Amino acid sequence: MKYSKDFYMKEIETCFANFYKKDEEVYRNVAVLAKIGGPEVIERLLKMLYEEDSDIQYLAVKTLAQIENNQSALPDLFSAIHDPKLKSRNGSLVEALDGFDVSDHFIDIFKLYLNGSLKAAAMAKDLLDHTEFNISSRTLKKTKKHLHNFVNNSLKDDSYDSKMIEATDIINDLEVLINESE
Repeated sequence: MKYSKDFYMKEIETCFANFYKKDEEVYRNVAVLAKIGGPEVIERLLKMLYEEDSDIQYLAVKTLAQIENNQSALPDLFSAIHDPKLKSRNGSLVEALDGFDVSDHFIDIFKLYLNGSLKAAAMAKDLLDHTEFNISSRTLKKTKKHLHNFVNNSLKDDSYDSKMIEATDIINDLEVLINESE
């Protein structure tokens, strides 16, 4: 059955309105919006990343991650992740990266691992562990630079030593990959 544009527009408006009601049907709205997708839905969801209400923000990123053709949203999602206003609650934004092709964004993910909040760093580490990235010698050089910056600019707190061990292991693995491919 083919629906009209008016039907879809009404459905979109209803779903977005229901996000704010926070009823038991809210995840049905996520699924409907993800299925509809398209630039209009993506644009609205990207604006919702800046919502004060963390539940609304979470629903927006959950929906973005489920949209089939969502790659156009990735630059704006990274912008929101790195926005200082959202840093204290950007863990769910980083979690949404799992629904995107981030194979060309190793450096961005590595920086989130090093400098992100507890949840953002954990989500970034999971991506580093389970994503096949496109790696080059330039990627390795930039990774080393960011680790150097981390060493020089971070607090030497409880997580510092474990992060240094893991980050060094990541760099060693990258060096092996680069050397094998040359």
